[in-house]
Amino acid sequence: MHELIEKYFNGSITYHEKQELFLLIERNAELKEEFISLQNLYGMSSLQFRENDRSAAFTKLKEFKQKRSRKSFVRSLKRVAGYAAAICIAILSTWLIMRETMMEETPQLAFYEEFVTPAGQRAMLKLHDGTTVWLNARSSLRYPNVFINGERKVELNGEAFFDVKHDENTPFVVATEKLDIKVLGTQFNVTAYHGRNEFNASLMEGSIKVYNKGNEQNALFIAPKECAELVNNQLVKRSFDNFDFLLWKEGIYAFDDITFTEIIRRLELYYDVTINVANRKVSTYRFTGKFRQRDGVESALRTLQKVYYFKFTKDEENNIITII
Repeated sequence: MHELIEKYFNGSITYHEKQELFLLIERNAELKEEFISLQNLYGMSSLQFRENDRSAAFTKLKEFKQKRSRKSFVRSLKRVAGYAAAICIAILSTWLIMRETMMEETPQLAFYEEFVTPAGQRAMLKLHDGTTVWLNARSSLRYPNVFINGERKVELNGEAFFDVKHDENTPFVVATEKLDIKVLGTQFNVTAYHGRNEFNASLMEGSIKVYNKGNEQNALFIAPKECAELVNNQLVKRSFDNFDFLLWKEGIYAFDDITFTEIIRRLELYYDVTINVANRKVSTYRFTGKFRQRDGVESALRTLQKVYYFKFTKDEENNIITII
């Protein structure tokens, strides 16, 4: 940043560097005030055609680069710039006009934001294009504040349901750790937590294509009531007709004839807890059931106890549950 300011005042800054500098100034009120003060000082020294004044301006610029205190710096500026207020106002106006011109010429830039849901919770957010996203527990979505360059792209870590605003000229891309998903406008659910082998993209409406990063030409196309998932690191497609897995959006976790081991794995993920299964017999059981997210992991285990009896204890200090 300091190098850009120095280039600006010595006239060696490029057009793109000037764009970058002005964007930085717009986002930092204190930097903007300091820059205007420097510009006033430098401009007034130029009006007087005195070499000593110009040298003084660069001396103060050096002080600014060395990060001296704002108050001390402004006081020294005032001592050097003892000119009429009208001149200062004129130069400030020049800065504002120049800034507006540069902003008009500057292409729109995207700044990324990240939305994160904690353990045991869910959340909904709306992107600026009208797309609605539901995020499951311990999930995050990284997205730009504005979509540019003909593509709407977000980055997902976790599970999310997307209701994508249709735009046939601007595809919507969900990038995950292992695979990418591209759509124009549709509804689908994605499970893709970092560090886990599981990946699932299930389609409700419209169409999607799933592909390895950089290999879109070999994409797998998915129709409604179909899903793409990883099986032994291979992307496969299958059909489904039970939509209970989407109840998490309403705060309900639903399990449909799955093993106790798989349920424990999901509870650990959703609630950020360690669950040790000492009772090996219960690991072979299969369960079907539903429970409310807000009731917590212990309530879920008590619900499962009603099907096959087992006991559990919890170490509160270390956040560890043991199935016995």
